[in-house]
Amino acid sequence: MRSLFIACVLFIAFHAFTPPAFGAPVHEFNKAVATAYGFYREAVFLLRAGNAQVASLELEEMADQWKDIAERFGTKPPDTFSDDVSFKKTLDDIGKRISKGLKAAIKGDAKAARKALAPIRNTLADLRRRNGVFVYSDYVDKANAAFRKLYKFRHNPPDFEVVEEVDQLRQILAITVYWYEQCADNAPEEVRKNPEFKRLMEDSLHSLSRIWVAIANKASPNLISLLRGLSSSDRMLFLRFG
Repeated sequence: MRSLFIACVLFIAFHAFTPPAFGAPVHEFNKAVATAYGFYREAVFLLRAGNAQVASLELEEMADQWKDIAERFGTKPPDTFSDDVSFKKTLDDIGKRISKGLKAAIKGDAKAARKALAPIRNTLADLRRRNGVFVYSDYVDKANAAFRKLYKFRHNPPDFEVVEEVDQLRQILAITVYWYEQCADNAPEEVRKNPEFKRLMEDSLHSLSRIWVAIANKASPNLISLLRGLSSSDRMLFLRFG
């Protein structure tokens, strides 16, 4: 009887102190997503240029990467995402969009492929946001979003005699500069040391600073020219480092 009692105690103790099964560390999930997202950015860039066939090759790679992500993390998310009841559904929805975009790209329909893929960027950002995760891609998203608002002045420059319009331009410019500086200051070490990244940040911030001068001089042509040049830099920021 005494030996039976001891056996029961040991059984209970073993199971009480057996560590629970946890998901992989969050940085492993973020790294896997970042790798797949690189193929996404390339595909989106190619589709924008109308090159659906080459984009399909990038999407095939992304589909393979995402299948691995869904299998590895879908039912066992990292602790950071463990309370998110929509975690697996989000991964599955992204997988479906990749598949739909790939099929359209193979058919040569760049427009349909872009439509299928477009929500993925915001879906990933929302997944991180609702779980309190912020990665470098989010800095780029913020910078791109700010510049989209700024770029509207490319086709609709303010009336420099109207204070409210000029103030609006100043506010949006300040926000854009802030997020571009955040991109520069918070880049991962391997990105920060990249000569292309250094040049891109320096050129972009210099052009943004010149917009202040254009505003002071009430020079609409200069404003338009600077925004036109910044547009390509903004796209490259997303493509190469987003």
